[in-house]
Amino acid sequence: MSQPTQRLQNSWIITSPSWEEWQYQKAYEGGSNVNLDNMMEAAGLEAFLISLRILPGSRFEEVTAARLATEGVKWFETLIEKVCRKGGGFQDYENAELLHIFKLQLRTLFGGRMNVEGGPNGLYCRVVARRIGYGRGREGFGNARAVEIALSRIRDRQAQRLMLLRRQGGQPDDMMLTQSDLLGPEPIGALADSAAWKKLDSMTGLDAVKQSVKAFLETTQYNYHRELEEKPILEFNLNKVFLGSPGTGKTTVAKLYGQILVDIGFLSDGEVVVKNPSDFIGDVIGASEKLTKGIIASTVGKVLVIDEAYALNPKASGSNTGSFKTAVIDTIVAEVQSMPGDDRCVILIGYKDQMEDMLQCVNPGLSRRFPLGDAFDFEDFTIQQLEEILLAKLVQQGYNATDQAIKVALEVLDRTRNRPNFGNAGEVDILLNSAKLRHQQRMSKNKTTKGSLLEAVDMDPEFDRGQQATTNTRQLFEGLVGCDESAAKFAGYQRITANVKARGLDPRDYIPFNMLFRGPPGTGKTTTARKMGQIYYDMGFLAKAEVIEASATDMVGEYIGQTGPKTKKLLERALGRVLLIDEAYRLGEGRFAQEALDELVDCLTKPQFERRLIVILAGYDKDINRLMLQNPGLTSRFPDTLNFRDFTPSECLELFGNEIQDLLQRVNIEVPSVSSRDSARLLKRFEQLSGTANWANARDVKFLANSVFRQLMQGEDSSSGQLSLTMPLISHVVDNMLAERVGRMTNTSKQDKKISDESQEAMDSGDPPIIFNCNTTSTNNPKAIKPVIPQTEKLPPPPPSNELSKSPPRHDTRDLGVSDYTWANLSHSKTQAALAEKAHQANLAELARLEEQKSRLAQKEREKLERLSKECEERNKENQKEEAVQRKLRDLGRCSQGFRWTKQSHGYRCAGGGHWVSNADL
Repeated sequence: MSQPTQRLQNSWIITSPSWEEWQYQKAYEGGSNVNLDNMMEAAGLEAFLISLRILPGSRFEEVTAARLATEGVKWFETLIEKVCRKGGGFQDYENAELLHIFKLQLRTLFGGRMNVEGGPNGLYCRVVARRIGYGRGREGFGNARAVEIALSRIRDRQAQRLMLLRRQGGQPDDMMLTQSDLLGPEPIGALADSAAWKKLDSMTGLDAVKQSVKAFLETTQYNYHRELEEKPILEFNLNKVFLGSPGTGKTTVAKLYGQILVDIGFLSDGEVVVKNPSDFIGDVIGASEKLTKGIIASTVGKVLVIDEAYALNPKASGSNTGSFKTAVIDTIVAEVQSMPGDDRCVILIGYKDQMEDMLQCVNPGLSRRFPLGDAFDFEDFTIQQLEEILLAKLVQQGYNATDQAIKVALEVLDRTRNRPNFGNAGEVDILLNSAKLRHQQRMSKNKTTKGSLLEAVDMDPEFDRGQQATTNTRQLFEGLVGCDESAAKFAGYQRITANVKARGLDPRDYIPFNMLFRGPPGTGKTTTARKMGQIYYDMGFLAKAEVIEASATDMVGEYIGQTGPKTKKLLERALGRVLLIDEAYRLGEGRFAQEALDELVDCLTKPQFERRLIVILAGYDKDINRLMLQNPGLTSRFPDTLNFRDFTPSECLELFGNEIQDLLQRVNIEVPSVSSRDSARLLKRFEQLSGTANWANARDVKFLANSVFRQLMQGEDSSSGQLSLTMPLISHVVDNMLAERVGRMTNTSKQDKKISDESQEAMDSGDPPIIFNCNTTSTNNPKAIKPVIPQTEKLPPPPPSNELSKSPPRHDTRDLGVSDYTWANLSHSKTQAALAEKAHQANLAELARLEEQKSRLAQKEREKLERLSKECEERNKENQKEEAVQRKLRDLGRCSQGFRWTKQSHGYRCAGGGHWVSNADL
């Protein structure tokens, strides 16, 4: 037998109560164990543990703190792995071992007095051990600690059962663990008594969510019976994704969902902790991981709700914290395992499209832990469900509302639904808050504090706009020139809406939401679109009477993959409004533009956009028709067309008079009257202007009126305050525009001089000038400028044609398939050629006159004669060359009609426009 004094000879060994106890057992109780002796010598500890089969191997590695500090964490990880490969490390307990530990702890806690239904080795205890074993292999699995936690929950359930039985007058056995204590309540029974489920089931709408919750609960019930049969369970996931618009009850349902999980025994706490993505993101490297781990660790047994979770997408536009967001996602993937037995529920909330994009862009493990296939889809409330919510909130807030007020409120909500990110139940709160404020203001004016009855005017101050829609349409187009067809068409839409609503149908099915506007520039397309926004708003189809003007540039991207999202974003911005795409024919030019057109066709049939906005494609007739051929789906999506025509000279004159009247009345100037002779002069000028290229109708008329007004303001006499508006002033401005427009076409100084001379001749025709003395201090004259358009007086005939025009005039026929741009360019080239020939003939006549008077001409005239002679000689040479070219073109036989060819920038085009010969071919 060993003596304790032998060990005391080693004075460097520090004694302890454990060493002294072992020495006593060896000395007096016959204890003997070599390995324990070595352990007491601070060596052989591993051998002792191995002898008890606590460690699987005898590998021993010794390190110092200095080496750990020098080598670093990576080296230490390698050392641990080497030890594990030599048999080191601990294995998790198997189910039988967990059951043994469970029985041991139960016996320790209650001294062997606690009885278990079915016995300690019975079915229910085996199910308990199997449930604990679901966490085996997971990082952080506690083994014996997990058994202790499970036993604590069992005791809590027992305590609740005993308390309930005693309150009911029973005398339960405190030393009995029943099936419900061990396994928790049966899901189907617990659901029947769950107040959270009853509240969820009574909520308005949410049919899809209720069905998803029922399906999940049915799975748990099925697994409960499979556990009793000791069969493998169907794996399920407590973690969920909630998809839906704002105001659909996602956060409310998350709280109820957490409480339901508590009621059926899946969560120990059930508290709902709501966090935003910003709560997870740190400001330095490593901070995001620390914050995320802390939040997840603090929500054990609880429901963690991450609202607007799509903001964690590191590829989100405008994000400069991509690496931090990636760290958050990776930490969530590592900490949230989605395994059976998890005492935690994590819910991601967000919009469907953004959440799908995020799950596709981040760590793939996130989509496995939060599968979209099992997501709870929160649909927007229908108008009937919104009515139920509205009535319920009125009762909660102690208000009443008239039937008309309820009807008006629903109309307001229906219009608001067309806006992006419709708030659903939140919009009801906003509406009621505004209605209560207007109700209070109305009560204050009446000097009464009594009454809690909301009326229609409280819900919408302009609630009767629909009844006045027809009158409003006439007023909207009143005074507009050339808009009679548009006004009549929209008035017809209003009658359809009123009649269909009166019969209980939805007028959206019978009113067009996509239209084509075809016509020249300045004919009222944009103005009509703006009026259209107001009309559709009055009919209750739009959230705002606003027009968003866009072009192909706003839809076409700069690189591959950008066009589609850019087009979709434009449509989203236009929801509840009017989207006018001007010069829409450009969507048929180029690959990117074609992609934008295809995206537009696709989006207009999706529920997100269909009948929720007005889309107008505007452009020239031929170009719009050609655009319709670019995609077969365009014709069916834009079935209605509104045609716009060029203004007649009479309409231009009428609009000009209206604009002048409006400008004069703004500065309190009396509006003069205009004689029929002056009206005839202006009418002639407008006939000439409307024949120039690129005449913009109303746009140019308004510019002309502003130019006249500017000239009038330049002549103001500040001392007397008198203004004089004369016909020569108006004629001067009009003639300047005419000369400028023709000059742009001819691009020659001679033509500019000729037009100026013609304008001067018109002003010097012998008619006395008419002077209007306008006193700026006089009152407004309600009379408008009404130009008198003569009915019997005929305009002077056009000047006689020159000698080269003696051949019968040719009426060139436009070939099929020639675009407006090509035809306009060809017409411009023809005009230039004709004007150049006309100028040549004028030069010849002038040359003849100068030759007859050569003896009387001064040196300046002789220089002019020489210049003109040179020009005529060059022109004759050019004519000879041109005739040779025309013969060669005829010999080529390219034009089957035999049309004459017109020279353009890089070649020749036949008068019909359908054939082209380049200079290189000649």
